[in-house]
Amino acid sequence: MAKDLRDFLALLEKRDRGELVRISREVDPIHEVPVIQQKLAAAGAYPVLYFEHIRGSQIPLVTNLWGSYDLLGLALDVTEPKSKAEILFEYMRREDAARPVKEVPASQAPVKQVILKGREVDLSLLPITKHAEKDAGRYIVVGGLVTRDPQTGILNVGMYRHEVRENRAILCMMNPAHHGAYIYRRHKEMRKPMEVALFIGYHPAVGIGMLSRGPIEMNEYEVMGGLLGEPLEVVRAETVDLPVPARSEIVIEGTINFAKETLDGPFAEYTGYYGHKAPSAWLDVSCVSMRRDAIYHDLDPAHREHNFAGVLCEESAIYRQVKNVVPSVRAVHLPVSGRCLYHIYVSISKRLQGEGKMAGLAAISAAVNAKHVFVVDDDVDIYNDEEVLWAVATRLEADIGLSTISHCTGAHLDPSAYGEKRFERGHMTTKMIVDATRPATLPFSERITPPADVWARIKLEDYIEGWTPRN
Repeated sequence: MAKDLRDFLALLEKRDRGELVRISREVDPIHEVPVIQQKLAAAGAYPVLYFEHIRGSQIPLVTNLWGSYDLLGLALDVTEPKSKAEILFEYMRREDAARPVKEVPASQAPVKQVILKGREVDLSLLPITKHAEKDAGRYIVVGGLVTRDPQTGILNVGMYRHEVRENRAILCMMNPAHHGAYIYRRHKEMRKPMEVALFIGYHPAVGIGMLSRGPIEMNEYEVMGGLLGEPLEVVRAETVDLPVPARSEIVIEGTINFAKETLDGPFAEYTGYYGHKAPSAWLDVSCVSMRRDAIYHDLDPAHREHNFAGVLCEESAIYRQVKNVVPSVRAVHLPVSGRCLYHIYVSISKRLQGEGKMAGLAAISAAVNAKHVFVVDDDVDIYNDEEVLWAVATRLEADIGLSTISHCTGAHLDPSAYGEKRFERGHMTTKMIVDATRPATLPFSERITPPADVWARIKLEDYIEGWTPRN
């Protein structure tokens, strides 16, 4: 049976490790859903949440599918990783093994079980959430927007923010530098109608695939097949000439109305700050199709899950770039402390003096949004902030190991980004490389480590009553 959202939820229930939490009490979609998720995070818990009853809707809601690095591994069938780096390497292997889609008839597509067209369309049926107090309204934040390049005919899938404006209209705010925005501008310049489809509710590997980095000619559907380990099943949409994932929970179809281009926002962004109002396309909805017992998929955009969703795509691109320059690179990680974008941790097995800075330069050039790169030796666990900062504290001398580069292209949503004049808001940031590696040839103090055999033999649950091993 092909993989989908339900398949993944069933896996979590079968594992029975607290990775899925069901909430049966009715919850308000205005603020309450994300606040529950945020309070769990404050307690150090990041399970997938399944809300069975959302006020004002008959449709349940699931969120936090990418709430932890381990959940990313499960999405790629890595169930018992020996290290978190194993998850990245499995992602890279599958990313390189793209698969063509498998088209199925409507009779075999669960998303075709309910079809609402024209005046039957009513987006208020969906439990669409308002995530933060100053958000402009309710937002669909984890849908896959399917478009077709009018010049090449190649499909593109991207994840954007979609403000609900009317029961049959939503906005599409596409980052100006993203492929969806290029395709939007091409349609506009060529005066061609722009048909789109927005699919919601899918296996988490599909969501990772839509965030994969590559040229505009890349077909994300084929990348999704590689990440799933099987061809993605697609079916023809009802009112637009586009294929959509057949095992989605919900699909929204429509046509962009260029005459109604407007602004959306403010919106609670991944940075932890409100994003400014931004130009947005207007989508007139012509059809909603869904499963009879559809599950709505949500994401708290200001929560770490938003950043984790695309972390493997970024880490893969950075790792490949660093390896071209420093072949002894061991791992690359984008930590939550940097919103999974602004900080890069790089582990290398240093052989030559200068490799630390070269690794840092390669990493910073591979990730336009990154601001700070920390390069450490391979005895440091880059998945542990405390270990990285310990290396910085004990191995860095700033006058030698610290380098800065100003006026670089960066993240336009970064609240500290600047323009050509430093006092104005823009898209430029100052990059920093921290080479916290030991000297390659000079003596250096030896790190204290416990005896390996004793460490492996001692199990705390054998010595401390009631102790539960943590994953």
